[in-house]
Amino acid sequence: MLSQDKTYTIDDPEDLRNVIYQPGDLIILKNGTYSTDERMRFLGSGTAEKPVTFRAETPGGVVFTGGARLTIGGESENSVTTATGEYLVVDGFHWKGGYGASNFIEFRNGNNYAHHSTIQNCVIDGLQIEPSDLAEDIIDNSITKHRWIVLYGTYNSVLNCTFMNKKSAGALILAEYAYNAFPEVADGEPEINTSCNLVGHTISNNYFYNFEKMDATKSNAGDSETIRIGTSEYQNVNSGALVHNNYFVKADGENEIITNKSKNNTYTNNTFRQSRGSLVLRHGSNALVDGNYFLGENVDGTGGIRITDSNHTITNNYIQDCITVFDQAKWNNGITFIGGSDNAAVDCNSTNVSNGYQKSENIIVSNNSIVNTNAPLFYNTDKGSTDPTGTVSNNLIYFAENNPNITSVISGDTETSYANLGTALTYSGNVFTGTTLGKTNAGFSEETGITATPNGEIFTFTGTGSANKGANLGNNSPITDAMVGYGIGACFLDSAGASINNGNCTIAVTESLTVSSLSSLAASASSNDIFVTANVGWQAVVNDNWISIDINAGNGNATISLSVTKNEQTTSRTGSVTFTQTTGSDAIERTLNITQEGADLTDLYPLINNVAGGGPVSIHSFSKEQTEGGRTNFAVNTLDKDLNTQWTADDQDVLAGDYKSDGEFIIFDLSKEYQLDLIQIATDDKADPYGFQIWVSTTGTETTDFTKILPTSGDLQITTTTGTREGFDQYQITANARYVKLLSFGRFNVDGNSRKSQWSNITEIEFFGEAAALSTTNFDLENFTIYPVPSHTILKLKNYEDLKIKSIKIYNAVSASVIEVRDYKENIDISKLSKGIYFLKAELDNGKTIIKKIIKL
Repeated sequence: MLSQDKTYTIDDPEDLRNVIYQPGDLIILKNGTYSTDERMRFLGSGTAEKPVTFRAETPGGVVFTGGARLTIGGESENSVTTATGEYLVVDGFHWKGGYGASNFIEFRNGNNYAHHSTIQNCVIDGLQIEPSDLAEDIIDNSITKHRWIVLYGTYNSVLNCTFMNKKSAGALILAEYAYNAFPEVADGEPEINTSCNLVGHTISNNYFYNFEKMDATKSNAGDSETIRIGTSEYQNVNSGALVHNNYFVKADGENEIITNKSKNNTYTNNTFRQSRGSLVLRHGSNALVDGNYFLGENVDGTGGIRITDSNHTITNNYIQDCITVFDQAKWNNGITFIGGSDNAAVDCNSTNVSNGYQKSENIIVSNNSIVNTNAPLFYNTDKGSTDPTGTVSNNLIYFAENNPNITSVISGDTETSYANLGTALTYSGNVFTGTTLGKTNAGFSEETGITATPNGEIFTFTGTGSANKGANLGNNSPITDAMVGYGIGACFLDSAGASINNGNCTIAVTESLTVSSLSSLAASASSNDIFVTANVGWQAVVNDNWISIDINAGNGNATISLSVTKNEQTTSRTGSVTFTQTTGSDAIERTLNITQEGADLTDLYPLINNVAGGGPVSIHSFSKEQTEGGRTNFAVNTLDKDLNTQWTADDQDVLAGDYKSDGEFIIFDLSKEYQLDLIQIATDDKADPYGFQIWVSTTGTETTDFTKILPTSGDLQITTTTGTREGFDQYQITANARYVKLLSFGRFNVDGNSRKSQWSNITEIEFFGEAAALSTTNFDLENFTIYPVPSHTILKLKNYEDLKIKSIKIYNAVSASVIEVRDYKENIDISKLSKGIYFLKAELDNGKTIIKKIIKL
């Protein structure tokens, strides 16, 4: 029976199945209480312009008390499609009590799935468990599993619904992706992997209340998420779900309130209140978690965000008063990092997935506020200790004085969790106040000048150290109980489940504009994709001239290529792009902060020994090297470009009353005189640092020919890289040298006043600079200094007063004079010079000359 643009009024829910509905049809179920427990079947073919709608006579006027199940989908017969299952809308029903069943409301009819279909403005309240099922559960030590809504198909939505008082196991809303990954095929036909196809479901403006905590000792208890997007087996499906502006209150089912188990999902502007669990990125990569409120209200077991798998962006979230001391303490904290080891970011074309814990790689945790929450950053090695990688930047951690939740910023499930799990992340710009850091990390600073000002139930932060730190939430405020029925949840019940008659029944997805973040960028020029997720128009304004974008306005989602120029300074720089809403009414503004690392010193100067084996540098002489027992720890190994080989020598015993002996040395011949600007040294992987000195000579290799340049004060230069062969210690200098003497004294404590071992192990040394362009009659390193080098505008002179300088001139690299300095009292202005390398020549009254190399940035 076919129809189109017809209205059907029915008074028996089972009559719904009598018609295959066509575009524009409206089915009205008369108000009343219906006790049927039969499954209703809503099958039809709508269009975007003319959906098919099945609704209550008035919102909330239809009450199902028997647990009437519902199917939303299409129909086919003998491979002929009679209903597409597209653009079907269910609106205004109230399920109250009755006995639930697994897949209570499902968006499919067998293998005929719903697409672009919606359930909205409906309530499911307190479905019970059949007494016979409950009795069997008690015997089997299990909990009956009821999934209230199961999303199949594509582009389906759950909007402005209220879900209350769930006491059974099973996800309340489950996005099931088995058939999105591998659709049904005829017998004998090969499987087709469609995991890369976008699914695109939306779950928005719903109210979830009082999901009873499941007993974790019973089977099925671990499958009790409030929302689960995907499954472990199909974690690589390109889901693209939007979970937005939902309100969770006492959503306790299990310690994963929302579970991400698929790719490319977005979780924005949700509010979690007194909910004992976390938003968990369990499987699947490329999730965006932005602008959410986690308000624990000091209920034990409440948490924020837990991270597994890769390429996630976690920004602008506000986590307050969450506390997990007794219940699931290692899982629900402020932000929890997991150290899994399975393959991450599984490609959508792959069939190689794992139910284990993925590596967490290339994650961004930026601009989040964690307030009065115990264990703000928690490192969990329970599932392994593979280091997460990515960026943790510009987060703000705040504790009020004497707050009972005060803990260190950094903690873990063991004393060594951070050392085992947290050190491969890049930390920068994070601030904290009211507590201790807990571990040594230069990416955090304590800022006692931060002031917290109450703004309703949350805080805004001002004062020294707070600028651009923490969550930027714009006009997004926490959802409250008072909003339920008025844009959140169904329009005919309040937050306690009482009937109201003045609710807002207009269905509108809340305006949203979010922008993904970028990890700290390398100093080199680069282009990087950023992702705008929006349902409004927007424009983007670049605030710094070293940043550019290829798209500066849009309407909805967009991928923008953001480019940065090379940073030629040695210090990092920050910039921003401001995104502003241009359509709608919320005036949302988002700021994308970009940090670009400073240029490495090795990028500023030419490497002299740039050939494996040293060329043009060679070993002139050495005091000793380790060769006994067939060992090959030669002095020449320091020039072979191989960090796995080394020069080893043992020094004499320390004399009584001293802390070092006379040292062992290598003298390097640079082949000719160079202006040295940088020396970098690598050592082996011993835990203690090394103590050494650097001496230079322009004339010969006798002891009296050398002048010490490192350390600049005291007796020992102490290395900073320990426990690894991967890094160099860098020492910026200004010295002319033909010969360089490395004098090493063994391993020491970090203060350099107690020797731990007489053995020196130097793996590599590299020299940077250029051949001396101008000769020097008298080069006095000790008495005449120019700084800073490199410099942008001003050079400063030190220890020049007694030299009786006659003139100072600055030459370019080809010995052409470019500046004659007439006023050299302490400062020399070089701001008008172009970027490049220059030489400062100071002529003295006694006819002698001093030459210094300078770099203008």
